[in-house]
Amino acid sequence: MWRRAVSSWFAPAQAREMPSPRGLPVVGTMLDLIAAGSSPHLHEYVDARHRQLGPVYKETIGPVTAVFVCDPTEMRRVFSLEGKYPKHILPDSWVLYNKMYGCKRGLFFMDGEEWLANRRVLNKLLLRPDNSSVVASCDIVATDLVERWRKQYGGRELAHLESDLYRWAIDIMVSILMGDKYLRKRKEMEDILAHFASVVHLIFQESSRLSLLPASLAAFLRIPAWKSFVSAIDEAIGVANRLVLQMVPECQNGEGLLGAMLAEGMEHKNVVRIVADLVLAAGDTTAYSTQWMLYSLAFNQETQEELCAELQNAHTPDDMVQLPLLKGVMREALRMYPVAPFLTRYLAQDSLIGGYHVSAGELVILSLYSSGRDEKNFPKPNDFWPHRWTRDSTGNYKGVYSPYASMPFAMGVRSCIGRKISEIQITLLIAKVVKQFKLELVDKKAIDMVLRLVAVPSRPIRLWLTER
Repeated sequence: MWRRAVSSWFAPAQAREMPSPRGLPVVGTMLDLIAAGSSPHLHEYVDARHRQLGPVYKETIGPVTAVFVCDPTEMRRVFSLEGKYPKHILPDSWVLYNKMYGCKRGLFFMDGEEWLANRRVLNKLLLRPDNSSVVASCDIVATDLVERWRKQYGGRELAHLESDLYRWAIDIMVSILMGDKYLRKRKEMEDILAHFASVVHLIFQESSRLSLLPASLAAFLRIPAWKSFVSAIDEAIGVANRLVLQMVPECQNGEGLLGAMLAEGMEHKNVVRIVADLVLAAGDTTAYSTQWMLYSLAFNQETQEELCAELQNAHTPDDMVQLPLLKGVMREALRMYPVAPFLTRYLAQDSLIGGYHVSAGELVILSLYSSGRDEKNFPKPNDFWPHRWTRDSTGNYKGVYSPYASMPFAMGVRSCIGRKISEIQITLLIAKVVKQFKLELVDKKAIDMVLRLVAVPSRPIRLWLTER
């Protein structure tokens, strides 16, 4: 304790003064952000700040003061300083809702010993899963979707890409949770799954509308955006809980991931809230990551045809998900269009980040969009080049100077709990789609990325499917 106190006392003298843009009292630089396009363009705004002020700077935007970091070495260092119980920032509106309505949420909202105890159990089940069972679950749902697209849209424009991917992502999560029981019960669950997919989409849409306004003020004034948000989250959580409660009796004998969680002795109430949030999270993040991959392949025809040729020699789902080029396509799309362009941590101890003193408890925001588009980290960073992620004869990546500049699933003990499942389900669907269809863009103009809590296309991605 004495050493920590001395270290903290000397740190400010050792550190340089951190760059920071000028702002106004109370609102900070909020007006600058609004002038730059508001919250949908926050990633571009922060990227411009990094170019102006450097890889580490501090800024106050509305009620939030944070240290922004885009240097890969320093980003990796932040994860090493996250402590035993890492904490990240939570959407203000969600936190207030949970408090006002006494709503207990899943792993993403947990902290301290409660988080650690449940995370340890889920690490065994989710980060080291039986890949064969996960691949089998993903294969069933992906095959159904591709076959439906073949019947409805072969030789036509794909009409409902976004909603179809939402439903696909949720169906896969339910399939993994239920194991073999999913095939027997999915017709009975058809209505609730379709309803759930629609409300998950709505909840993230309403959340994004509150991103620039303090939630407490929105709730006090009862503005329409707050009332719409409460209505959406009420329905989403209600449907999620009903869905989980419908699955639990089917998995009491150890079937699927849900059965494994129950077998680990997890409290029933914790299982319900954790699984409900897992299914909620699966819809938005996975659906949009997959959209960006399909868009990238349709925009880059040579890569698409090369991948299709490689897939002809992959005869099983397990073979498909192991293809180096397919993995490269996923990593490259996530580099260019990270579904979470910012990762956050509150430092557990005083430290130097980039030579600047950062106090314990300060919010640090890692700018993945900026680091992923920086030519210091990736040659020709705005080019979609999946082969940059394959290794040369020396074992180094062909086109990556700093692999830690792209960390879409984060690092450390609080990294994305669904990473393994996401990687399998996304790559398997992409493989099946490319093997079945030639993808082309109806609208050939490039599509920008905007933020709606997660990274989404600035306009709908319109795909034309031609059977191979």
